[in-house]
Amino acid sequence: MKKYNIYAGLGGGFGGAHLVAEAEEFDNEEAALHYAYEYAVEEYQSYEGYHGIVSYGDILDNPEEYGLEDGFTEEDVDEIYQEEVESWITYYVKEVK
Repeated sequence: MKKYNIYAGLGGGFGGAHLVAEAEEFDNEEAALHYAYEYAVEEYQSYEGYHGIVSYGDILDNPEEYGLEDGFTEEDVDEIYQEEVESWITYYVKEVK
């Protein structure tokens, strides 16, 4: 097990990634990064509908605003939502020596 400091947050006017967990133990860096990613996604979801942060429902309510045409699928909405999330979140880890 290795210890990592976990940084996660939202970009833009939200200030980017910040320390969210100090010296957490993980099997490897990949596991630590996954934790940081999940934390960043949760932070994104906590702001959905505010400050320009798009929710899944926003996409469903206004599909044409997101480039979706008649006959779009749930997978299409998922893809656009994921792109929105990825465009806002920031995260990384630093191994504690």
